[in-house]
Amino acid sequence: MAIKVDKGVAAGMGSEQTDLLQAVIGGREVLILSSEIREVVRPLPLTRVPMGPDHILGLANIHGQIVSVIDVVKVSSLSAVSSESVSSRARFLVLRHPVMHVAVWVDEVKRLRKVETRLLKPTKSSSDTVYDIDIDGSTFAVLDTGKLFH
Repeated sequence: MAIKVDKGVAAGMGSEQTDLLQAVIGGREVLILSSEIREVVRPLPLTRVPMGPDHILGLANIHGQIVSVIDVVKVSSLSAVSSESVSSRARFLVLRHPVMHVAVWVDEVKRLRKVETRLLKPTKSSSDTVYDIDIDGSTFAVLDTGKLFH
């Protein structure tokens, strides 16, 4: 969600800010537009999909809706840094999509961040689902969830 702020009223702030959820996927700090997330839920039991693609971890029943849970590491340039067992901080991020019911597995949800919209431009042209941005001297991966559906 973009918020317009009058520069005269809020001196020093960018004219437009976007809310992003900061999470950890495969041991890496990742930002996801909050407008692309329907809800955050604790992991539920998964039903495996026999002979299904390896990026589909399984199906979960979330509020009576069958949702495919995917491993973003297997469909992006993110690499698994840690092979820890499932922690109590793991969550499913249920994504907004008009047709499909999809969630992504994250190792941890950290916080919401307000970021100047102008910073959300990919540093290079890419068809990948992930691109890097620099915020206050730190590099973050931004997950483009729209590209997960193509």
